[in-house]
Amino acid sequence: MKTRRLIYISIFAILTAVGARIAVPLPLVPFTLQTMFCMLAGLLLGPKYGAASQAFYMFMGLLGVPVFTGGGGLSSIFMPSFGYVIGFVACAWITGTISQKISDTGRIPRIRDYLAASLAGVAGVYIFGLLHLYLIVNFWMPGNGMPLMKVLSIGFISTIGGDILKAFLSSVIALRIRKTSVFSGI
Repeated sequence: MKTRRLIYISIFAILTAVGARIAVPLPLVPFTLQTMFCMLAGLLLGPKYGAASQAFYMFMGLLGVPVFTGGGGLSSIFMPSFGYVIGFVACAWITGTISQKISDTGRIPRIRDYLAASLAGVAGVYIFGLLHLYLIVNFWMPGNGMPLMKVLSIGFISTIGGDILKAFLSSVIALRIRKTSVFSGI
């Protein structure tokens, strides 16, 4: 693997960690900038290296580096929001795959192309995040559990508007960066 690729993978893992610190606390699942960096990783690094950057971020946290919103360590697996971290890997891969297929057609990507790719990636975050959230609050955390509609309210409805905005911003930023030669030859 080229040194340049390793540097870009590391940069996006670090950006995702920084995004965890820019958080709006909400019940169980905080609102952060992490998904924006996941989408950018997929759009700029492609599916393989974008997903690698998010996997690197996840493994840093699991090894105890306090990069997650709630810290780090293996116990993070049992946090209600950990499914979203797994979804970051899926987000970068999905976003990267779709944007790469658009580029492979030979036409110049537009904002709507990158926006569609980013929204598909965000769907991956929500699939893993909501599934994990539901399982943790109903089968791991003490209490009476939580109905599916409450899980959707906390883990989806309260954050989807911001994620749509982040998808748009990611698309604009990625198109601007793509016009430079910074990410050529990855």
